[in-house]
Amino acid sequence: MFETVLDKIRGLLGSKSLSDADFAEELDKKAAAKGLNWRISVVDFLTLVGIDSSRENRDALAAELGLPPDLKSGSAEKNEALRKAVFKKIAQSGGNVPKALMD
Repeated sequence: MFETVLDKIRGLLGSKSLSDADFAEELDKKAAAKGLNWRISVVDFLTLVGIDSSRENRDALAAELGLPPDLKSGSAEKNEALRKAVFKKIAQSGGNVPKALMD
């Protein structure tokens, strides 16, 4: 599932590579017209990049990224942990992700 996230982001970046693009700036441009707050909401982030943000998909992504299984599905705590984990993994994959998004 994470590879799908990366593919969708690459599609949004056009000809720019993950490492060359200003990740936050590019997503801010896309989000502005849609009223999505992707910086603080994993649901908004997934919606913005074109991925089903259902609880089931978020749980699958959380499992893939190694989040603790004891985090309650759909909870604010799990969603926040998932948001940080997604941005950290994007950075590990070469993405130019601001540190503030991973903390």
